[in-house]
Amino acid sequence: MTGERDFGGGKGLNYRAETLTAFKGRIDELLGELGKSPAAHKQIGEQAVTPEAYGTGFSAAEDLSAHYDRVHTRLKALSRLFGEQLEALGIATEIVDKGYGNVEADQRQRFQAIQTQVEEHLSASRRGDSESGKDSSSEGDRKALDADTDFD
Repeated sequence: MTGERDFGGGKGLNYRAETLTAFKGRIDELLGELGKSPAAHKQIGEQAVTPEAYGTGFSAAEDLSAHYDRVHTRLKALSRLFGEQLEALGIATEIVDKGYGNVEADQRQRFQAIQTQVEEHLSASRRGDSESGKDSSSEGDRKALDADTDFD
């Protein structure tokens, strides 16, 4: 089955529904693999090195511990964002296949929440907030994202 839609760009978008379905299946597969892997958001969050592991009583150990904590926080955020982007890609595939108005409202809202979170993360990164472990997202968006994220 081949479909064509005009999305206002002047030319129609040609696609094969089978191709989009296979692509969405692969995205879902990747999300499942990510959720079971050591790179999963929860797995990364559980992997921690205590400050005492670097030694005590000298500033280099404290500095190393502080750097580790910053990198670890950043890695957790990137892992979460990666999974959310994969999920958004899957939703976008459905939108292309069915049309925006024909996708369930909760999927559209989830897509928007992920995109908002990514934009906020990017803005925070540009300001340097993410380097200090700050999260610029609103608590409501964070709860919505966490509640719907099945890969962590």
